[in-house]
Amino acid sequence: MGLHQVNNTNTNSDNTGAAEKATTTTTTTTTGSTTKFGFPDIGLQTQLDYARNGHSVLRNFITDDKLTNLRMILQDLASDEELKAWKQKVDVVVGNTKDDVVNTCHSVEDCQKTLQDLGVTASLPFLQYFNTWRKIPAVRDLAFALGESASTLLDVPTVRLYQDAIFWKRVKDGPTPWHVDAKMTPFDTSNMITFWIPLDKIPYPKDGGTALIFCPKSHVDFALPYWNPAPEVNNVNNNNNNMKGATTSSEWDRLDERYPTKDVNYMPMNLGDVTIHSGWTLHCSNGNDREGSHNDRIALAISFVDGDAEIRPDWQIIGDDEDRWSYQDWCKDVTPRTKISHKLVPIVWPPSLRENDDDSNNNSKNMV
Repeated sequence: MGLHQVNNTNTNSDNTGAAEKATTTTTTTTTGSTTKFGFPDIGLQTQLDYARNGHSVLRNFITDDKLTNLRMILQDLASDEELKAWKQKVDVVVGNTKDDVVNTCHSVEDCQKTLQDLGVTASLPFLQYFNTWRKIPAVRDLAFALGESASTLLDVPTVRLYQDAIFWKRVKDGPTPWHVDAKMTPFDTSNMITFWIPLDKIPYPKDGGTALIFCPKSHVDFALPYWNPAPEVNNVNNNNNNMKGATTSSEWDRLDERYPTKDVNYMPMNLGDVTIHSGWTLHCSNGNDREGSHNDRIALAISFVDGDAEIRPDWQIIGDDEDRWSYQDWCKDVTPRTKISHKLVPIVWPPSLRENDDDSNNNSKNMV
């Protein structure tokens, strides 16, 4: 399937119900009834698809008008905070060094020059903005309303909001490499799910579509990380004699041979269509090769974890730093391997636990 060939126009596409908008609020991915929040119930077939493949699609899941208004709000926020998004990219490249490079960047141009000096010459895949739910009531309402759906798909009784993120893939931005989200979190859990909500209509890949592309069943490939430690794990243990001669992470560089099954996408996507994927599902997206600024692609990703998920004691030294700006403000207040109670990662399902979770931590920071 060519996992290294990210710009892919030949992937399997499940576009049922996408080319022509359905006239009702139900599709083959729902049961036909709706939750008290207005979302269709998650049907058994969708639950099966998600459990089996690690991803699925919810057609016509959110009404168009809500997303149109939300796009305008989030685009304004992204424009206002563009410098912050560029600084985050610089920080990820610098990593856990003592160099205070980020604070020397006072403009977007400074960030771009710094990235070039650090050897980053390829186009960025996107600009990213974390936790807009703390600032924008409409995002907060949407995130909390999705809690029940997340609970159904994860098959857990309680669900915690981990984060939301805007992904602004501008025209000429490059492809997003294959990755798994859970590796970028501080949690030790198999129960993580992301609702990926495009705020623009997305065409077929051959026409420039940049929705997510998934590798089916990769979320249950326990052997890959078990027998092939990721590079940062090897680096931490490189002084351990027991690790000498151990298998390296080279298997991560030949994923196209490991997963011969064709990858899957759900393009085209209309406003209101949502894809869902496990935190351990490999996914990527094409570069934005379309012309004109009106073809920038903005998507909102909202991620949830099991309400009982705990953070790892090694979260500061092992893992991918891509999302560190999202969680470092609350992780420092939480004791690893204990039940989390923090305002910045609230329980969103069931509703009866929301107030208890928000009010029980005297050390939590104010939401800004």
